[in-house]
Amino acid sequence: MRLIPRTQKGIAWFVSGVCILLALASVGLLVISGGLDSGDQLGTSEGFVPAKAPVGNATSTSWPEYGYNAERTRANPDLDLAPPFAKVWHREARALVEFPPVVSDGRLVFGTNGRYALSLSVATGGIYWYVKLSGRVAASPAIAGDLVLFSTDDGYVTARRFDHGQVVWHRKVGSSVESSPLVIGNRAYVGTLDGLVKCLNVRTGAVIWTSKAAGAVKSSLARSGRDVVVGDYGGQVTAFNARTGRIRWQATSPGQLLGGPGTFYANPAVAYGRVYVANVNGRVIALDANDGSVAWVRVLGDWVYSSPAVSGDTVYVGSYDHRLYAFSAVTGGVRWSYDAGERIAGSPTVIGGLVWFATLARNPRQGRTYAIDTTTGRRAFTFPDGRYTPAVGVDGRLILTGVRTLYGLAPTP
Repeated sequence: MRLIPRTQKGIAWFVSGVCILLALASVGLLVISGGLDSGDQLGTSEGFVPAKAPVGNATSTSWPEYGYNAERTRANPDLDLAPPFAKVWHREARALVEFPPVVSDGRLVFGTNGRYALSLSVATGGIYWYVKLSGRVAASPAIAGDLVLFSTDDGYVTARRFDHGQVVWHRKVGSSVESSPLVIGNRAYVGTLDGLVKCLNVRTGAVIWTSKAAGAVKSSLARSGRDVVVGDYGGQVTAFNARTGRIRWQATSPGQLLGGPGTFYANPAVAYGRVYVANVNGRVIALDANDGSVAWVRVLGDWVYSSPAVSGDTVYVGSYDHRLYAFSAVTGGVRWSYDAGERIAGSPTVIGGLVWFATLARNPRQGRTYAIDTTTGRRAFTFPDGRYTPAVGVDGRLILTGVRTLYGLAPTP
């Protein structure tokens, strides 16, 4: 049987038919894989577990890793740090500080784009130590007992002594690492830009297991029960068994027709039996932590690089559409939104009854940090510096991260 037509006209019709079939197949594949959606999908209380709410600490003296806890909920709702504030100290970092510090035992530690790491006094801003790193830092470090772990863009994870900064181990893990280490017991988990997920021994840096994601991993992993979860630049959210690295489930993000499933820059937050995560393509998604099934989806007006904060049955996330949103953690319904008048790229943080975020101004000097009342959505405080993820807190001290400067603020009567 002849399948190729003899004439030029027949060939043209044949090629057109093949193209149409390929296009239809592509659309079908997008539908099956989650590459397109029907917009907002509101959820129900099915699978929502109120008992798995984020836990706060009213007298906390530590903020040990990016997002406060291993679930990356970015919230300590019990810590009372509210305005008015007095600026107690400030410290110039001499380079861009993309991510906030971690805090323990009266000290804070952070890294810069200038390839330096600093340890400061929480009380005074005085320098304990200041060391050169092997690469630029585009992630918060993580505290692991007497160690602090840094990831750098030259593909290394480095453990240093928390008290004086001396190197304990220095491990090459991939092409580049922008993932903040997730510390669970004696293990640390990171992702790499060449799509690897690594589990390391905290004390030695030895690789315990390596697994593969669907795309580059710029996101930080989060704990979800016995799993660790992360999104990637292939548009997938994957749950890995924390002990073995085996994939437990994968979920493909919804997206626009022919736009594919987008990319995940933001890290997930785990609470209430769900995984909350935002996609650059504007989708804010809640997944069932047991199997990755979709609980709800909200479509925002522009890109979303912001990692969600979760507290009080509410999910907070910022967008390039200039708004900070408060969604019901149960259904995805909008509780309020605040128009900041500028793009929001960094991640919000809940401290007490306030949610903190910063604006990505085109002129960095015009960036601002805002505190919004979590109940009313009204502005409670403004600070004249900020760019990405601005706030962490411990008992008696709010620490704000500006473009190149850190600030220590104390509540006043």
